[in-house]
Amino acid sequence: MNDNQAETNSDSRSNSVNGTKISDIVTTNEKSLESNNIIDGPPKDQGYAWVIMAVSVINTLFSFGSTNAFGVFQAYYLKVMFVDEPADNIAWISTVCITCTLCGGLLAGPIIRTLGLRNSSLLGTLVASIGLLLASFATKIWHLVLTQGVIFGLGSSIIVNISLTAPSLWFDKYRNVAIGTVATGGSMGSLVLVPIVTKFISVSTIGWAFRALCAIYFVCTGICGFFVRPRVEYKPSTKIIDLSLLKDPAAIMIFLVGMFMQIGFNVVILYFPSNLIDIGTAQATASNLIMVFASFSLVSRITLGYFSKTLGEINIPLVFHFITAILLLAMWYLTSKFSVLLGFYILFGVFGVSFFSLGPVIVAKYYPEDRVAQMNGLSYLLMGLTIFAFVPSTGVVFEKIGQRTSYKQVILIGGIAYFLSVIPLVILKILVKRYNPNFKKDI
Repeated sequence: MNDNQAETNSDSRSNSVNGTKISDIVTTNEKSLESNNIIDGPPKDQGYAWVIMAVSVINTLFSFGSTNAFGVFQAYYLKVMFVDEPADNIAWISTVCITCTLCGGLLAGPIIRTLGLRNSSLLGTLVASIGLLLASFATKIWHLVLTQGVIFGLGSSIIVNISLTAPSLWFDKYRNVAIGTVATGGSMGSLVLVPIVTKFISVSTIGWAFRALCAIYFVCTGICGFFVRPRVEYKPSTKIIDLSLLKDPAAIMIFLVGMFMQIGFNVVILYFPSNLIDIGTAQATASNLIMVFASFSLVSRITLGYFSKTLGEINIPLVFHFITAILLLAMWYLTSKFSVLLGFYILFGVFGVSFFSLGPVIVAKYYPEDRVAQMNGLSYLLMGLTIFAFVPSTGVVFEKIGQRTSYKQVILIGGIAYFLSVIPLVILKILVKRYNPNFKKDI
């Protein structure tokens, strides 16, 4: 071997370690450092994370809260505006609104991937505000189905999806508290928006009630939209629907809980205020009692966020849904006394809403960040389709069997639905203890 060959071999050995070139190691380290800089981003659970939580709360306050305030509109439609129209026809207004708010979230993923979180939120604000403004000029049921239902619902659905997704990107240690607090937005919305809507309807017209709601919605969600941003680069899946989730037993159980819960919940939201009016309660009082319900619902949702890690995200709705079913059948079904019904409404606010705050917590706990939006979107799609099928059916039952005066049949539907929601919760409790390739690796 000559000197040149020896030098070449020596250089080769010095530039390799166990067969790996040092240049490759350096390149890999550089890429790793670059990747870490991208992945790390701002710290979780502090600083701007709390800004994200605050704006998400306000956004859900108006997107979900407006839907809750529509209980005031529903009572007005039944008792004043469309008194000669069949109840099942009127039910389509709220049905389409809730369905679009829930189902439209599937569009959020591709929109966010194209426009980003901030611009997508602002787009939702614009679309929803246009829907409310157009609804203020509506005079027929189909006008309201299109404006209050489709346009407003789709705009709000984008904001709802972003508001539930963003906190999961910014929180880890306090994720349950953050998402649980964001989920209280719907109850807060009832407290803020119900008195506004009620006041405008009583002193002016339903048209001006819609215009006032439109102005407040546009300003508040528009400002909050400017503060929304991901912690690191966030690119949700390009798929509108990830059908592979329908092969995941745990995901299926989560979906079933939401579907049954929505049936029972909407029976109370849509028919309880009207029932109060029928037993002699003034319309303004019935509307104000929605705020009482919302107050207890708000306290319940916030409290559950704090205690969910101790008591269990699945254990709480499992017990609470069972209690809610008993309340429906033992209190609302059996009496028409105002004091008992008021007690029911308060207790329903405490026990009947747990899955609204803890459903997203369960998803964020067990599924990786890039699947959270898909899980929430598909969950809300199925809940929306359930409402689309069952709310009009409930309206037919109320119209044909209850003769628009008896609420016993719809109460039975609500109670049975809450009982049925307990079954998938029991199964889910078993499934989360088993290996699931779709779950996070670091649970």
